[in-house]
Amino acid sequence: MKIKIVDSTLCEGELAAGVSFTVDQKVEVARELDRIGVDVIEVGRPAISDEDFEAVREVAGEGLQAEVAARAWLSAEEVEAAIECNIDRVMLATSAWKEASNRLGLSWEKELKEGIKAALERGVKVTLLIEWASQTALQDLLVLCEQAVSEGADTLCLVDTSSLLGPNEVRSLFEEVKKKVGAKLEAKCYDGMGLAVANAIAALSGGAEGVHVAVNGIGEGPGITSMAEVAVALKTLAKIETVRLNGLPRLSMLVEKYSGIPLPTHSPVVGDYSFTVKTGPRMDLALEGLNVLWPIKPEEAGRKVEIEVSKYCSVKALGNKLEKLGLKLDNEQVNVVLKALRSRPALRLHGDMDLASFVEEVLGIKPSVEVPKRIEASVMVQCTSNIHTASVAKRILSIEGVEEVFELSGEFDIEVRLSASSIVELNERLDRIRAIKGVAGTRTRLILKRY
Repeated sequence: MKIKIVDSTLCEGELAAGVSFTVDQKVEVARELDRIGVDVIEVGRPAISDEDFEAVREVAGEGLQAEVAARAWLSAEEVEAAIECNIDRVMLATSAWKEASNRLGLSWEKELKEGIKAALERGVKVTLLIEWASQTALQDLLVLCEQAVSEGADTLCLVDTSSLLGPNEVRSLFEEVKKKVGAKLEAKCYDGMGLAVANAIAALSGGAEGVHVAVNGIGEGPGITSMAEVAVALKTLAKIETVRLNGLPRLSMLVEKYSGIPLPTHSPVVGDYSFTVKTGPRMDLALEGLNVLWPIKPEEAGRKVEIEVSKYCSVKALGNKLEKLGLKLDNEQVNVVLKALRSRPALRLHGDMDLASFVEEVLGIKPSVEVPKRIEASVMVQCTSNIHTASVAKRILSIEGVEEVFELSGEFDIEVRLSASSIVELNERLDRIRAIKGVAGTRTRLILKRY
């Protein structure tokens, strides 16, 4: 069974609060999306601005394997702007929900026919994006769907814009529409109740053939279905392959950087700690190659199992970790180290250097291999005048390696104490700070010695 993945990171994702992609950023992300094998890339809404028009046209000219799509609300001007970008598909957005249509002054009878005709005459395929489908009377929804198909739309996307439905209701809705309308159906589910992935899977079981997703689930309001999560769910639950999972971590980091929206460290598949284990029994099983906390092997997603050394460690896992540092200890010595850890339960070891130093303190044994030293830096951050310093500080605090954040008076607004295991990692973390919306500039000094 082939499931179409329609990615809307560059269109819907840009509707997330505080997000605005440049043309170059959209082109770069589109290339990565194409590389992992998405079927459709919705780039933007060309009628909004010259830059949006240019971004869609640039991506359309990249010669990607994926279909390039643009969004247009039902008006002659919007449809024409989209078509002029040399796209493969137009996402015609409208509402079948009478209350929304009346208040917005929308009508679709005439505009739908003219919009679809204009697209088809120029060789552009049409998806009808039906906003608020989940709160539209079924008969009204069917009338719109049937007319769109009769005019030549090959795909209908039902949108649960207000996140009103659960999986059972979503499946029933798609089954009803599928019975009455002879067109391909797709689902776009917002995440207002945390059910976007479950609802997307339910839509597919009800007859949908595609799902609209975004990298990291970013989108307007609560966001939409996360690409990584739905791809892993389909692989695990239905044995359906969609995108190349091992390309997701890089793509996720790229979108996080350009959007400025921090990804929670526990996010499935792509979060920094999604494949990290901390408790002894799970550590031991994970080291044996078992999937103890995740539905797929970490290697399939371009990741690896990480062991966090703490009071919860097992003797086996701690011994394994120490051996990788060149410290081949017997069980008695490992137990001594573990007891020392448990005698100081609040101790946090930041990386291999801290662990090696702790073992030297406890046993007097130095590692036989050189352990990379931790690099520490002080980063001074200047914020733009139109943004709250506190919001920037909170985003910085969510970045891995950030240890302390201070608000300041004077030339700079924020000071950050940052650590990394290498210069490359330090630069990556600095890039993430600079990518946050509201950061105007930074100045970095390396810390040479602590007293």
